[in-house]
Amino acid sequence: MATIEAAEELRQKLTPFAKCCILHSDPRATSEMDNYRKDPTFLEEYDVVVVTSARIQIDPYILFLSYKQGYRKYVLIDEMINYYVPPFDLPKELLNVVTFVDKHKAHKGIKGENLGNGWYRHIYQDKDAMTAAYGKSGVKLFNATNGLTEYKLNYIFEHIIRNGFKPIHNKIKNYLSQSTTILFDGTADCLISDKDPRLLPVSGYQYESDIEFVPFEMPLRRKNSEGWNVDVLKTIAKPVLDLIKTICQINSLLIITWMTIDVVKKNNGNADDFEAESKVSHNFPELLTKCLKDVGVSEDRFKVIYRGSGQDRGSNEYRDFQSVMFLGEWRIPDDIVGNINNMFAFHCDYEGYMKSLLIQTICRIQIRKHQGLPIKVYYSSDMNMSRLYDVQEYFRAKSDVKCKIWGVKKPKKPISRPDKKALLDMIALYSYDPKIRTAIESESKYQFTITLDKLFSILPRSRKAKERYNNLINYLKTRNITMTIV
Repeated sequence: MATIEAAEELRQKLTPFAKCCILHSDPRATSEMDNYRKDPTFLEEYDVVVVTSARIQIDPYILFLSYKQGYRKYVLIDEMINYYVPPFDLPKELLNVVTFVDKHKAHKGIKGENLGNGWYRHIYQDKDAMTAAYGKSGVKLFNATNGLTEYKLNYIFEHIIRNGFKPIHNKIKNYLSQSTTILFDGTADCLISDKDPRLLPVSGYQYESDIEFVPFEMPLRRKNSEGWNVDVLKTIAKPVLDLIKTICQINSLLIITWMTIDVVKKNNGNADDFEAESKVSHNFPELLTKCLKDVGVSEDRFKVIYRGSGQDRGSNEYRDFQSVMFLGEWRIPDDIVGNINNMFAFHCDYEGYMKSLLIQTICRIQIRKHQGLPIKVYYSSDMNMSRLYDVQEYFRAKSDVKCKIWGVKKPKKPISRPDKKALLDMIALYSYDPKIRTAIESESKYQFTITLDKLFSILPRSRKAKERYNNLINYLKTRNITMTIV
């Protein structure tokens, strides 16, 4: 709703001097949406077209660039989004896919893909056959839903990277090079180098709020063996619930947590127990909300959202909240950062992207009002302290010198024995890019990109797969070197 209100605000400001079309799902745009559905190319007649990111994701991008037999000179995007091609048909053979892994080359007549080390992957479309296979072997069962989600995401990104966007009606050629896209992203400086000429310089400070970071102990984990329900959560998470109740007596609180809590069923050793290694997921924001209401926290004093919902980095809805809580550490797949780098020609590393997500979320409250109001950031003890410290220092560097920003101590570097194999692998990369060695010796940051084929030729593994180099990637990060595999 906040996005729709922002679009309507733009309508009021633009209408006096431009022919403007606003597309969104609210009744205020009914006439425009009706015309758009009848003939999408009618947008060409408008001087300004304002759409939500959802519309860009589901419709052909070219529709919004076409303008009076030509193309729009400028495209302004508020916050980075992921571009999606028009919806595609998921191959039928993947609709009911279930993956089964065991050490037999062929199982039930299905030939397996060699995964190395004696393991084979088998694809079943028949769930009854899958059940029989699992019951006999009892080794591994992969969740089909998660696999399909990952498949669709990879499919879309690959399509865009290889093919770009295809024009309609042959009206515009090479339109991507003819239109200038300006991306307004509050944390773009976390994602690209300060030397990147695409980064518009900002004079003066960007923030003017006092920010206090407050830690609290985390008594629960995302994956548990307990039977989760309201009563169990009220017992296990009592210290956190009490803290939230206390906070909400003074300030309103935006809580960012996991989308789900997983109950992992333990294997009882019975091969006939098909659910032995399965898991049950609970909607955690919904569960936590119910618990807080049960312990007497007024619903108008807090809001629980989940990381990655879109509300955590692209909404004005929480601008009146005075405090924010990060409840639980989380990770994102490493390849998401690689995909973003490919899409936008960035050279962002994992930590830079994760830092930007935290900053964006903190900016949902108070800062969005631009009135210099104080903020409290509560964070659970399981979160990455180095990352939080970097976030704190980011705000210090970007804020008015009068602002007090404190609460996270600079973490000490852990002392550990060097990983001999990773060290030798890193040295082997010197021949590929001598700047790696220079950066190591000068203790400076460095980023480089390498294809999987090239990396495999330098450092062979038992299987050519990006994940086989995760240890090397992590080791390089400890030396301030970011390696992106494409």
